[in-house]
Amino acid sequence: MDAEALGVPAESLPEATDDEEIEVFKVWDINMPVVRLFLGCETQWRVVARGMDGILHYIGIDYAAASALLEARPRSEQRKHLAWQMFQDLRLMEQAAIPILNGASQ
Repeated sequence: MDAEALGVPAESLPEATDDEEIEVFKVWDINMPVVRLFLGCETQWRVVARGMDGILHYIGIDYAAASALLEARPRSEQRKHLAWQMFQDLRLMEQAAIPILNGASQ
């Protein structure tokens, strides 16, 4: 889904510089609800500080918070995308993100 379809004005998008590339990718419409759920959980990660240097280690998403986000979805989306399936999809995304997040923090 492109930025315009999401209502993001083109002038607010970052521009690539010579030393920076911006990666753009398409998210299939069927996957957008769980992508929005995953992004909504961005402040709901459980982390612990490891070692004396305090490097953060990501454990996983707080499922109680994710459940609250699932319940807060519009009714039309709740009918279309079942909560149990979205939760399973969220867990798959979480499992893929944990090694990336922990590698990035070291």
